Parts: sequence; C-alpha cells; structure tokens
Amino acid sequence: MEPTPSEIVNSAVDALLLVVAKSAEDLNAFHHAVAQARSQSLPPFPRETVVVAERIIDDLRRVEQDLRAVLVDLGLSP
Repeated sequence: MEPTPSEIVNSAVDALLLVVAKSAEDLNAFHHAVAQARSQSLPPFPRETVVVAERIIDDLRRVEQDLRAVLVDLGLSP
C-alpha cells in the first residue's frame, strides 16, 4: 500500500526535526568548545581554515533560508 501524501509529509518533517535537533546539539557543542578555547587565546590558524569558516557561514545562511521556506510551506510563518 502506497503511503498517503500526509504520511509522506509527516515522515519528512519527522526526519527534518531529528536532523535539526542533532545539528543544534552539534552546533552548541562546537560553540562551547571554541568559546572556551577562545577565552584562553586561540592559536593562529592557517588561511585555509579561514576559507572553511567562510564556507560554513555561507552554508548555515542557506540552511537558515531553507528552514524558513519550510516554515512558510507548512503555514507556520508568514
């Protein structure tokens, strides 16, 4: 029996919620580790790390935009 459109949407939302929750935990752990290390003076890091940091910022901005689009599509945000 084929899943209904509602079941497909609910499954996708459940999967998204799990990934967002895990990502939030990972981001908080990263934030804590870097903030703590920064208070003790971070060593200089290579230029390629700066490039990676910039890419992460761009990726997170795209994720934020996509999550906002999901909220709009689900009727949870104007």
